Amino acid sequence: MDCESFVSSLVLAVDGVQSVYQEVLGEWQPEEPPVTTLFAAIGDRIAKGFVCNGVDVNRRTFSLVEQAMESSDQELVTAVATGLIEALVTRAVRSDGLWRQMAPLLGPRSLDHAEAWLAQI
Repeated sequence: MDCESFVSSLVLAVDGVQSVYQEVLGEWQPEEPPVTTLFAAIGDRIAKGFVCNGVDVNRRTFSLVEQAMESSDQELVTAVATGLIEALVTRAVRSDGLWRQMAPLLGPRSLDHAEAWLAQI
């Protein structure tokens, strides 16, 4: 899996990711956005929609995130960790009770990074 296929999978899995993706691309045109910036916007959107998305969508989403964290593509792993997961966690801890709902759905590598990030903020 690479960054492009990961984003494509998220677009198919999660409502609203396509619009965030297009918004970030539009803001950066004619340049490409930094992948971490793009993934941070996607992570924020996933957190915003977490409650409305439902358990099945959230499980599928966090399964994709964990697959990305297990990838041999270091660019993808770094972007998911420092972009998507950190934005997701930051949004979740600012929303009453959201992190407690979200944390059990994260895979081990994703949760490990999330907890390390929480220790820093």
